[in-house]
Amino acid sequence: MRINLLLIAGICILTSACRNQKNDSQASFESKKSENQFDLPDSLSTRRISFVLNLKKAVAESSWSDFGTKNNEGTLIYFDSDWSEVFFPDSHMNKKLHNFEKHSDNYWLTGRTDSVPYHMEVMISFNEADSSEFFFKNPVEQYSSVEEIGKYIPSVESTEMWATMVVHEMFHHFQYNNENFGDYAESVIGKLPFDVRNLVALCQEDEQFLTMIQFENKILMKAISEENKDNRDSLISSYLNRREKRITKYGSEYPHLEPVENYYIIQEGSARYIEYQSMFILKSYFNNSEAPAILKDPKFISYSEFEEIDLENDAFNYLVYAGPTDYHYTLGFNLMRLLDELKIEYKEDLLNNPIKGLHQYLEDYINTMPNQS
Repeated sequence: MRINLLLIAGICILTSACRNQKNDSQASFESKKSENQFDLPDSLSTRRISFVLNLKKAVAESSWSDFGTKNNEGTLIYFDSDWSEVFFPDSHMNKKLHNFEKHSDNYWLTGRTDSVPYHMEVMISFNEADSSEFFFKNPVEQYSSVEEIGKYIPSVESTEMWATMVVHEMFHHFQYNNENFGDYAESVIGKLPFDVRNLVALCQEDEQFLTMIQFENKILMKAISEENKDNRDSLISSYLNRREKRITKYGSEYPHLEPVENYYIIQEGSARYIEYQSMFILKSYFNNSEAPAILKDPKFISYSEFEEIDLENDAFNYLVYAGPTDYHYTLGFNLMRLLDELKIEYKEDLLNNPIKGLHQYLEDYINTMPNQS
């Protein structure tokens, strides 16, 4: 089976958080930098997108500098009721999209571009059957409004939490904007008769496979929190051995398992990592009178959800739980957190050399230890 469409969706299942609505005087500080760089309408959607672009910049400065090279990664579509608002349309959109109202080169308004009720993804296709689509070999971010997201994920109640999901997707767009990563996705991963749906099916249908995954994840979690170097290194070796045994066990029946898993661990793990880092930016804004706010946004609740970010708390533990549908997100996220603890440089090389799995950075580390052959 050949991949026809890569649909990258970051869905955060979160519990409710307390509300702390700012009044107009508190919300008078409006972050304007992104908005003023473009000719966009004065609207709630523009203010929300501008807020996320500023959050993207802050996350880049704190966690992944190359992510801040561009003010935006490219075209994004904001879905609200019967409308699609197209921000930063590119030449592909100009050729493929019709019947739109043009506010400026940076903003078009059109009827809903599809009938799908929920969007939180980067859409891209490498299949010639989709050559007439605006997302053919062209990544496009697509987001439902905060209000529409809330209908499908009731626990996402604020623009701030919605913004962390959007930053996750913006990072996917950043990944595809890397020529090496995009080429690898199209020419290698996209041509294999095995994809992320097969990973999910394997987890759902084979309880032993999922148990092995969850044990590997448990070891990674222990290694992240372990302060004794020798104990930590032993845990890393144990993780690598367990992973190798699983790949060997299932590799004969599923020969493409390893490269596909490695790819999605990088793709989704790094986006989840950025999502997590964005939460700490929002945490720094809590009770900060100079923090950016979104003017006249009824879904803006003043960062109270991020006062305490605790991965053991129900609101955040989805980030570290290896479930059957998203274990690749979790393994990648925890691998990157462990590499950070080890102070191993990997971010500059990760997307430029996507054939190298995240676990291989740990193998390199172990192989440089004394008495290692």
